[in-house]
Amino acid sequence: MNDDSTTKILEGLTSPSKAIVRVGLILLSTDEVGGKAFTSIMPASDTLVFTTRTAYEHSDGFAVATSYRELADTLPPTGRFDVLAFSCTSGTIALGVDTLLAELALARPGVRYTSPAIAAVSALRQLSAKRIVVMTPYPVAFHKSSILPFFRGHEFDVVADGTFDKHSDAEIGELRADCILGGARMLVETASPDALFVSCTATPVVPLIAQLEKELGIPVVTSTQAMAWDALRLAGYLRPIDGFGRLLTLNRELTVR
Repeated sequence: MNDDSTTKILEGLTSPSKAIVRVGLILLSTDEVGGKAFTSIMPASDTLVFTTRTAYEHSDGFAVATSYRELADTLPPTGRFDVLAFSCTSGTIALGVDTLLAELALARPGVRYTSPAIAAVSALRQLSAKRIVVMTPYPVAFHKSSILPFFRGHEFDVVADGTFDKHSDAEIGELRADCILGGARMLVETASPDALFVSCTATPVVPLIAQLEKELGIPVVTSTQAMAWDALRLAGYLRPIDGFGRLLTLNRELTVR
């Protein structure tokens, strides 16, 4: 027979995290790039990123495999993070911004919400960009029928656009840096845009942002970078961050959405 009276109660002092910002990040099951890219931007000493993943259906519209509430329940409980970020640009556009925000608010009431498409619009406006170049990895039909109308519908003048016409996140995640750089140069060189937007969190473009801005001479906004910027400002984190483009060096005011 075990004698529980011998069990020692040990002194268990705790040291609460010093993180200023805590983000719950919903990734798609197929995205092999977005999670690492997002956390690479977030200041490690000041932020915590909690991630979860979801299967989904994106052939006709967009739907997660379970529900947004069930997804949120796989993240830390209420009070343990400040912003809920849904990491899919095309999914946000296919679902609709208002619908996505309503789903996230029901899933985890009381926090703030963002996604790459929502953040990209705010980021481009922050940069005072009106004439934009849009580069995506998506199939041509989706690029033309959904992505371009989305930005035009938010009153941006799309002066040039192009797509790599890929059909899976695995392909997108393996796009070569020279192709991304070359594609951006070709689209921008005769368009005279205010900014370049590179879509999809699965596109391996975050490490190339500084180089692109130097070569192109204009701000570069990407899906993951914009979402990180928006999550930080929604949480009230105002410190500039170097190495990931002009957007993250700008002052960020706390924004209530």
